[in-house]
Amino acid sequence: MEKRARALILGAAASLAFFGWPIAHGSADGDFQTLFNGKDLTGWDGDRNIWSVQAGAITGQTTEQNPLKENTFLVWQGGTPANFELRASFRLVAKNDKNFANSGIYYRSRVDAASKQVLGYQGDMDASLPDYLGALYEDDRGTIAKSGQRVRVFRSDGKPKIEILGQTAGATEIGDLFADLSAGHWLHYVIIAEDNHLRHYVNGKFTADVTDEDDTKPKSGIIALQVHHGAAMLVQFKDIQIKPLPSTRSMLTCETTFWKRSNVLNLAQFGPLSSFYGPLQ
Repeated sequence: MEKRARALILGAAASLAFFGWPIAHGSADGDFQTLFNGKDLTGWDGDRNIWSVQAGAITGQTTEQNPLKENTFLVWQGGTPANFELRASFRLVAKNDKNFANSGIYYRSRVDAASKQVLGYQGDMDASLPDYLGALYEDDRGTIAKSGQRVRVFRSDGKPKIEILGQTAGATEIGDLFADLSAGHWLHYVIIAEDNHLRHYVNGKFTADVTDEDDTKPKSGIIALQVHHGAAMLVQFKDIQIKPLPSTRSMLTCETTFWKRSNVLNLAQFGPLSSFYGPLQ
């Protein structure tokens, strides 16, 4: 009975790993939706004086003659995703002597009715500061995780607190990514949002890992692209795709219910599932 039970529990562990494990770790399928058709801005809304399509890429561009006084956004009109994996290729080029250029991919966000600004989580990118390439920024709390950080964010005495738990990537890896960005190369961004667990990858490097324990923060919202105010710059995006992911909490509830109803075994006899296959990252 014990051998059979162990086999069953391994099967459950495998199903959790399969359904919850992101594409960024190598399991490909055809469940991605294309958000940009490569031809025009159908399905997106933004200032056409700033946003256009050039050489098959969404392009946000500002000039010295007409600098932005506030950030501007291109908002996807297709929904307000909750749990997902989002992929995009991007390049960011400073067109000024300060070498300043900043942009980002907003998600689980909203458009503020008064200011018309997009507010929410941002997959950050910056042409002058390596710390912000692949970082996680949020308008209310600022930079939550710099590039290469694993953090926990929570509220204490009504104020946001950030606890740095470790590293996801070293300075050399981040430096290599920044060198590619500075050279004007295309890079690849992956954002994975699963309940309160948010992860960013740039060119396969794990650049930010955030567990957000602030329950007041939205668990779904719009997707938008940003051009930062200030000096002249150019940012381009292409190959934008999204795949919905199930809630990890509902999956765990489903698995627990299965074991309880099946009366197969008491899990406490064998310890946590991670003892069989190791912890998921």
